[in-house]
Amino acid sequence: MNMIVNSLASVMVRHTLLRRLIILAWHVLGTCLTYCLAFYLRFDGVIPPDRLPILWRTLPLLLFVNLSVFFFYRLYAGMWSFFCFGDLVRIVYALGVSLVIFVAFVFLMFDFSFVWYPRSVFVVYLLLMGAWMTGARLAMRWLRERRTFKSPTAAIAERRTLVVGGLDEAEQAIRGLEGESGDAFVGVVTDEASAYYLTVRGVNVYGPVSDIGLIAKRTQAQSLLILPPHTRPKVMNDILENCEREGVVCALRMIPSLTDMASGRVALSSIRKVEIEDLLGRPELSFNRQSVRELIADRVVMITGAGGSIGSELARQVTHYQPRQLILFDLSEFNLYSIDMELRTRCPDLSIRSIAGDVGNSILMKDVLTRHRVQLVFHAAAYKHVPIMEENEGMCLWNNTLGTARLLAQAEQAGVERVVLISSDKAVRPTSVMGASKRLAERVVLERPASSLCSVVVRFGNVLGSSGSVIPLFRRQIEEGGPVTVTSPRMTRFFMSIPEAVDLVLQAGAIGRDRDVLVLEMGEAVKIVEMAKRLIELSGLKVGEDIDIVFTGVRPGEKEYEELMTDNEDVVRTPYDKIWVMRKTAAETAPCVDLEILRRFIEAGDSTGLRQELVRLIPDAHAVILERKNP
Repeated sequence: MNMIVNSLASVMVRHTLLRRLIILAWHVLGTCLTYCLAFYLRFDGVIPPDRLPILWRTLPLLLFVNLSVFFFYRLYAGMWSFFCFGDLVRIVYALGVSLVIFVAFVFLMFDFSFVWYPRSVFVVYLLLMGAWMTGARLAMRWLRERRTFKSPTAAIAERRTLVVGGLDEAEQAIRGLEGESGDAFVGVVTDEASAYYLTVRGVNVYGPVSDIGLIAKRTQAQSLLILPPHTRPKVMNDILENCEREGVVCALRMIPSLTDMASGRVALSSIRKVEIEDLLGRPELSFNRQSVRELIADRVVMITGAGGSIGSELARQVTHYQPRQLILFDLSEFNLYSIDMELRTRCPDLSIRSIAGDVGNSILMKDVLTRHRVQLVFHAAAYKHVPIMEENEGMCLWNNTLGTARLLAQAEQAGVERVVLISSDKAVRPTSVMGASKRLAERVVLERPASSLCSVVVRFGNVLGSSGSVIPLFRRQIEEGGPVTVTSPRMTRFFMSIPEAVDLVLQAGAIGRDRDVLVLEMGEAVKIVEMAKRLIELSGLKVGEDIDIVFTGVRPGEKEYEELMTDNEDVVRTPYDKIWVMRKTAAETAPCVDLEILRRFIEAGDSTGLRQELVRLIPDAHAVILERKNP
């Protein structure tokens, strides 16, 4: 039977004319049957002979009225398998209007009287015809939904899911996702106490949200679908901790936007996994977008390292401020190609030039800056991977320090107005060659003599999801079944999102004065091992049972904690939230950077001499850097 119904439904969808003819026949049949049945019921199964002519005289009139009104209300156009409340309202209107018109015609037909016509037939017919019209549509929808999410293959993949949110939002989510997301909804968890022990679309309502762990254990939930406004970081952290206390392991998913919820258009594409970024709860920062617009609009902007994590996001955000031309500069051909194709697709009217090259190549840099008349440079090109750079000291200093110096020199000669150098918290009391190279790059900026070129340094911590970040590594290890490797149980880092870091860079470019070092207040440091645990739990797995965490030891050049400034670096607040500017730096008490000496050590491949020079230039780092030797 199901196969016949499914085949008929498929044919009706493909052939519009056939579908409408079938619906027309259904309306005609329904009108005739329900009208005759109304007379039959009115007279208790025996229609008097003198009333039969009335039935046959008025039936054609009722058919004409019904078909005309049904055509006006387009009752033939709706797809019955998607029958909804709006369709029901339209049917009620159509039946009401057709009945009023029919009653008026009958009143006129029988000389302005109902003496010969049994008036109760009107009511009985209306009820029967309403049941006929809606019953068929509800049956078709039931068959579609039963076919969609009650099939044996779908049942195997269903997750036992709790929906966390308000009742209205939960109802919309269940209605929009039922049968499409692979979820078997086992409960709604809400703080609306009046709904406890009731149901929403047949799903039990539980609460409050603070008891989510107990509820998940009782319902044997495997997944939590979190809806606004419970998608705030603090609330989601509380939910995760509550489940952890009860020993419950659930994968967390969310619908982050209120837009779809408010409009009722909840779709499978609205759902995404809860990521570690969603739990960090970084505060909203106050930026002056107008000052950034004035800096970038109608200017030629160049981004070095444009294919990297920070550089590519810089390129995306710069396009919003309508630069005259955007120059993308990167050593990696593939990264350059990727961001070039993305921006050309998103901004077809923007002038974009992509140039492959090394920032340490003075001839190339001079040609690019001069030929394109670059006015603003965001310098994001840098080697960043600490352990690898411990084995490649020369290239690290060549790119990060000498490359920065050569870029600044060529920028000044080419008439560039401003250069913004992106630095790192690893430059503070550096324990690695990479950190030392970034510290010296900052010093190159600070020790430059005053000129027409304005140079600004922006210093911040780790960015989530960047190349080389621990987050992609942890995710890959979890997907492979573990173990998740953490260097030390005491390892901590500051984190912020890539868009937030880029916002800071853009704002620094707008508000920074020559040789300013701007620092973002990054909040509390995060323990890496706790982050690893959270990522495992967000995947619906249990630490120690499903995935192990293994400590591998601190790698060469790493330190267990990061700092954003040293004790002798004074900072003052800027007018912008969480942004500070240094007025006194450690550079004032250290020897000046001699780029020629660094170049000679690099060209000679003298690793020992290079490290000793780093010690001389950065006294607060000498105890550690001297211990790092090439394997």
